[in-house]
Amino acid sequence: MLVYADAHTHTNPVRGMGMKIVAEKFRAKNGWFMAIVGLAPWSYGLTPNVEGYTKSFELVLRECDIARQKGLKVACILGVHPADIDKLVYKYGLKLEDALNLVYKVIDIVIDMCKQGRIDGIGEIGRPHYRIDPVFVAAAELVMLRVMEAVKDYECVLHLHLEQGGVITVESIEKLAKLVRLRMDKVIFHHSRPGLLDYVLTRGYNATIPGIEAVLRIVFSKHKPAYMVESDHIDDPHRPGVVVYPWQLIENQIKLLKEGLIDEEYLYKVNVDNVVRTYGIEPP
Repeated sequence: MLVYADAHTHTNPVRGMGMKIVAEKFRAKNGWFMAIVGLAPWSYGLTPNVEGYTKSFELVLRECDIARQKGLKVACILGVHPADIDKLVYKYGLKLEDALNLVYKVIDIVIDMCKQGRIDGIGEIGRPHYRIDPVFVAAAELVMLRVMEAVKDYECVLHLHLEQGGVITVESIEKLAKLVRLRMDKVIFHHSRPGLLDYVLTRGYNATIPGIEAVLRIVFSKHKPAYMVESDHIDDPHRPGVVVYPWQLIENQIKLLKEGLIDEEYLYKVNVDNVVRTYGIEPP
């Protein structure tokens, strides 16, 4: 029996379905693993200060525990999304330096949680993927470098949220990792679209691709099974199904399997072998 992994997803027990519902729906489709990634504190109705971020982290840890209770293997991932910085400035009125100092304090908490083994990875961190004043890109990159340098000696993976810049994106991350002596096998190029994925896989790095049927169809046709599939589901009732439901990620793969685009061995490598290799967990 084939089993399926969601390599990057979010749940929101305050405003969305939460893990109790998501895990049951995912398990019903033979889901076995989820990498559960935190959302910004305002997504849960919390104030974006150190206390609010800390409360949001504890909430995500509880969601991870619920997933385990429902029979899923889990990687728990916490961080500060690069988009948080400009939102702290433009929506919440902080000066950029104050916003960056807040993020530094919060990310240091996350780094300590990684070192203590309370979480399995840090993310999302990285750079904005949308048009923004370049100073915010620089600020987000400073945060990413702080994390890279701090966890280089710990078994903690990094989910990187980046622009879809093809070879430029990949080479820039290579050089930053080399600068701080971080092993590239700890890096996951999250939400890699086909144009970026080409270069990530050519160089042998970890990637997750969105489980949208159109994307899967392209990647299945073009690439060896050297990546993982994610839903990047934000569990927001105002944006239902964005990016894709975790169980729909499975349905899309089954559809393409039945069409003969790939075989069961291919899907096993994507959904089990690569997850086990990346996170060092026991297979199902």
